[in-house]
Amino acid sequence: MRRRPFPELPAGARLTRDPALVPLSQDHHHALVQSLRLRDAAAGGPGPAAEAARAFLDHWRNAMIGHFAEEQEVLFPAVEATLVEAVARLRGEHAEIAGLVARLEESLVAGSDPRDLLAEVGWLVHDHIRFEERVLFEAVQSRLGPTGLADLGRALAVHRAARGLAPGCATGGG
Repeated sequence: MRRRPFPELPAGARLTRDPALVPLSQDHHHALVQSLRLRDAAAGGPGPAAEAARAFLDHWRNAMIGHFAEEQEVLFPAVEATLVEAVARLRGEHAEIAGLVARLEESLVAGSDPRDLLAEVGWLVHDHIRFEERVLFEAVQSRLGPTGLADLGRALAVHRAARGLAPGCATGGG
């Protein structure tokens, strides 16, 4: 399994999020919890691994698909002209994660041991989110400015409301 690079934070450093990006960061928290559960389950037996896989697939359907759509349809178009490489990487990883999820679903249906896939999905989700938070979101905040961030926040709120999420509501499911 190939790990993806993302910058490390200095000890004690904290990332500060503009309110426009807070709901996405909250979603990331829940996905990181799932990522850790997948990686832990990958180190255990097949029974707990299958249970973790099912929980992750529920989170995928209930939260991550919509979250990815918000990024693809609202966030990425707002910044891809100036953040070409970062957005291209993240779009590619979205497709890769979706492909791994499909393989994970097939593995469960077939009754196969999902542990190798759990580790792969878990690490990819982890590295993907760390890159989004530490590279993309930091660049978005510095490049869009207050007006652009406010516009982005409104567009994300409209998208989230269409998904049935209350304003400022994280997708949950952690």
